Amino acid sequence: MSVRTISNVYRFKHPFNLTGRTRNLPAGTYCVETYEELAEGDSFVTYQPVLSLLHINGTPTSDAARLSILVSLEELDLALVMDEIAEEELALLDADISEQELHLVGEIHRASRVSSARSPFAMVIR
Repeated sequence: MSVRTISNVYRFKHPFNLTGRTRNLPAGTYCVETYEELAEGDSFVTYQPVLSLLHINGTPTSDAARLSILVSLEELDLALVMDEIAEEELALLDADISEQELHLVGEIHRASRVSSARSPFAMVIR
């Protein structure tokens, strides 16, 4: 069976959490490698994702020690959308409230992300 690897870069402006992680991952740039397997149909050829790895502390080409964790691309995409929403909310709040109030809202956002038992999907349902 033929396998190919696709690398994508995800940039987060805020710390984020993924299911199964006890701590938030810091804001920053992350490389995600997705391994896909060739799947042949009667009249077509396609690649199906087999697994995706999020690399922490380095890139696939660096010699530095790194940690790779198994991730769901759907959950990672949701975390990226939530990161963009948080950025928009903070921009709107910044225009309407004082700096002290903005600091308080930022603290509330950070405190709500610390909960390790919650799935990132819970933020969407609220």
